[in-house]
Amino acid sequence: MKKVSIFLLSLFFFIYPVYAEEFSITGENVILYNMNDDKVLYSKNADEIVEIASLTKMMTALVTIENTSDLTKEITITEKDFEGTTGYSKAGFKVGDKVTYEDLLYGILLPSGADAVNAAVNNTLGYKKFIAKMNETAKKIGLNNTQFSNPIGKDDKNNYSTASDIAKLLKYALKNDVFKKVFTTKSYKTTNGLNLKSTVSNYDNILQTNKIDGAKSGFTKEAGRCLASITNLHDVNYLLVVIKSSTEYPYNAVKDTINIYNYYDENYSYQNILDDSTFIKEIPIKLSSNKSYKITGSENISLYLKNDTKVNYVYEGVDEISYKTQKGAKIGTIKIYEGNKLLDTSIVYLEENIKYYPIEVSLIILASLIIILIFVLKKKKHRRRRRRK
Repeated sequence: MKKVSIFLLSLFFFIYPVYAEEFSITGENVILYNMNDDKVLYSKNADEIVEIASLTKMMTALVTIENTSDLTKEITITEKDFEGTTGYSKAGFKVGDKVTYEDLLYGILLPSGADAVNAAVNNTLGYKKFIAKMNETAKKIGLNNTQFSNPIGKDDKNNYSTASDIAKLLKYALKNDVFKKVFTTKSYKTTNGLNLKSTVSNYDNILQTNKIDGAKSGFTKEAGRCLASITNLHDVNYLLVVIKSSTEYPYNAVKDTINIYNYYDENYSYQNILDDSTFIKEIPIKLSSNKSYKITGSENISLYLKNDTKVNYVYEGVDEISYKTQKGAKIGTIKIYEGNKLLDTSIVYLEENIKYYPIEVSLIILASLIIILIFVLKKKKHRRRRRRK
């Protein structure tokens, strides 16, 4: 009964609405990307150096892929593959099992198996060379605040990273088709019949885990609950790293992830802020039967913004269309602001063929204007003379 009561209490604990102006998370180090635009949407202590637990295994899997010529090749699980794995999650392999490198990759990323990690390390480069390659790859990717001292993700002052660097690692790794395939798999059956499933799947019955397309979890005392994940919601691709979520409940990093995804999915979207129907201002045209020209957007601009975002436009350019200005000529720019924040800038081109007066008519009009001006000036001069008399 006690276990049932705790389970029911946990259900109540995580069900609450996501409010329009905030979301509730326990994670201390977080970064969220809109991958469509490769822009950071949310960041919290993302550059703080922290321990990263089994998020380390994403680099382990990547190095394994990049240093294995044939992923279908079989290896045999040995006793050595279980050294130093006590107290860490395992895929479930047994000594004597014959499995492929591909099986090992699924064992590393889905159930976060330390046995699969050791088997991959022992059958590729060996421990010291493998760690060296992990750090060499980190340097190549540009992970400037990252260092690896072990392939499992054990708590160690020399095995650390940041949320920002882990996001960079995941973005890089996802460019590899094999890594992406494994990372986005929820369950897998190895060639020797072992059923593997993602650690996120443990919470299918209590959380909206279907909102997560692919993930790698992690947990140690120092790193807390961690999750690196990706998803696609309403055609927006997101990448999210959460580190140091509360250890009070085992699903807290997953819950934090879903809360963040839900908040942005419900409160943000791509909004059309400029197109050819967007009226900016009207300016006069010189020497034409068309007296004025309406300035509108010369391109379509759609930005990922909060749903209630209000924008304003500032036009900088010519104050009138001069004689014989041709269609396609640049006449100015439109700056689009949200409050004082510049969102985007668009060049304005003349988009019509203006019918100007023929040169003869234009000269007559110009001459007439000059004559009228001379007449007015003479009249003013004549009036001044009369006043003096």
